[in-house]
Amino acid sequence: MNILEDLWFGNISPWERPFKKDSAYAQLLALVIRHQDDLLGRLNDEEKEIFEKFSECSTEMHDLTEREAFVKGFTIGAQIIIEVMSNTSEEE
Repeated sequence: MNILEDLWFGNISPWERPFKKDSAYAQLLALVIRHQDDLLGRLNDEEKEIFEKFSECSTEMHDLTEREAFVKGFTIGAQIIIEVMSNTSEEE
């Protein structure tokens, strides 16, 4: 299977990011979870609903930003490949 077929069949997930348990990312994630749990424990039901909506909007905005960054990075990478291949052809 080639890379395009792997991408099509879902064998490649560019949005997934494995990380080590002792990494800076893991430590930050633990802090976020701890603070979120602490905050939720202090909120009443109405405030929890507002926080949930806030979290959903934040996640959606983060997803949009990640998708745009992926597309931009992929586009730049493709442009680099095109330029390299064009220069190689000219040199030969």
